[in-house]
Amino acid sequence: MLIRDNKLGDALAKVLGNSGVALIRGHGFVAVANSTPIVVYRAIYTQTNARVQAEGMKLGTIKYLTPGEAEKAQAIVEATVGRPWELWKSQVGKIE
Repeated sequence: MLIRDNKLGDALAKVLGNSGVALIRGHGFVAVANSTPIVVYRAIYTQTNARVQAEGMKLGTIKYLTPGEAEKAQAIVEATVGRPWELWKSQVGKIE
């Protein structure tokens, strides 16, 4: 549920560990990062990727990334996040 006190905050920090995203029962998820562009990227793409994964699971077996592949993918995203970040910044205020 919502993080409303230090005890729940500590529990969330333990669950997150070195991860960038954690599910929160009855609330959704939380994304964290050491920069605003990366946390916005994670917030947007966590939802997109969850939807794609759910659809893929309906089709059958999914071959998940290995920890090494996940590390490489994360490094690529963090190195290229500037491009979508500039697009998102340009769209702020244009949403009606």
